[in-house]
This record gives sequence, structure tokens and C-alpha cells, in this order.
Amino acid sequence: MSNKYSSITKSALARYSARFASLGVDVKSLGWGSVEQQSYRFSCALNAINGRDKTFLDIGCGFGDMREYANRIGYPIKKYTGWDINDEFINVARSNYPSDTFNVADLSAGDCKHDHVAQMGIMLGLLNFNLGCASKNIEYSQFMIKTAFGLVSESLVVDFLSSHTAPTYEPESFVFYHEPEEMLKYALELTSNVQLIHDYQPIPQKEFMLVLSHV
Repeated sequence: MSNKYSSITKSALARYSARFASLGVDVKSLGWGSVEQQSYRFSCALNAINGRDKTFLDIGCGFGDMREYANRIGYPIKKYTGWDINDEFINVARSNYPSDTFNVADLSAGDCKHDHVAQMGIMLGLLNFNLGCASKNIEYSQFMIKTAFGLVSESLVVDFLSSHTAPTYEPESFVFYHEPEEMLKYALELTSNVQLIHDYQPIPQKEFMLVLSHV
């Protein structure tokens, strides 16, 4: 299948590979500011769903840090599968969590097989980079959400940087700020079961999550 978003994947892969070459196994290689910020986002995501003892698909899993966080807080996951476009990240994850499943996979290619369906899906931090054109960002985000939602049988959590920025935050040009109202409207085209979460603390940017559920 032809991948119209291959240039986005190539750009992201180059960006993450350069960070990894410079920083190694560090949350900053993944674009997180700190372990504390990463853990807070994981907490918000898990609190938004009824995911205990369910199967998980972590899209953009990096080093498998979601699995480490769940283990640390005693959050039971029946089966954890992580996907990432970066094979170096996947190799680290496989080494750290040999009992889990990690694959190099590009969701944007649109050819991910449905034999990998999980009950719960997590997609954090994948839709934040500015692609240079607002309409391109929106089109890409909608495609990624629709594709990811098709791979889970219960719920998908996806996060965004919000256009409703915190008063003390200075917007940055290399990231994209989604309109919560616009993304909620799109999510409602996929399912009537949608939760918009816009009330958690900025780090320092204001963010929001959408939870899309099949039931």
C-alpha cells in the first residue's frame, strides 16, 4: 500500500534517531521534558479508562516506559504490545521487557494488520509536531486517530497540545496546537462515545486528551 505520509515518518524517525544518538536512553530522546512529566501523562491516560486487566496497544511506545510506569504503580495489564517507528527504541524495550511484545510499526502506513487488536489503545505525543500547514496537521491527525481506533475493541486515548494555551506559556513554532472543539467534532464522527479531558495541569503547555470508545 502506498504511504502518502511517508515523508512525515522519515522526518520523525530522523528527529528521534538524532536525539537518541545524543542523549541515549533518556525520556528527552522521546520528546518528554522529564520523567515526572511523562509519568503524569501516563497517570492521566490510565485514569481516563477502565483498563485494568485488559490488553494494551501502545502506539509510539518508545522504550516501553508505559509498561514500566504500570508496573511501578501496580496497574495490572493482561498483555502489553508496543509499536514504534524507531528500531533502536524497540530494541531497548525488548531488552527491558522480554515478556512483552514490541514491534517496529508505522501506523501512518495504513497497512497495520487487525490481528494485533487490543482492548485498549494509547497514543501519546504522536500528533504534536508542526507539519508546516494546519490542514495537513488536521488531515494527518484524523487519519491516525481513525486508524488507531480501528485497532482496539474498547477504548483509545490520544493526546494533543491545546490551542487554549496556559497564560504563562510562550507558544513554540515547531509544535502544533490542536483546537479541542475541532478534534472532538471529528471523534464524534467515529463514535458517539467520546470523552474530552481538558482539565489537567500544563507541563508547561496546556494539553487535552480524547477517549474514544466503541461501547
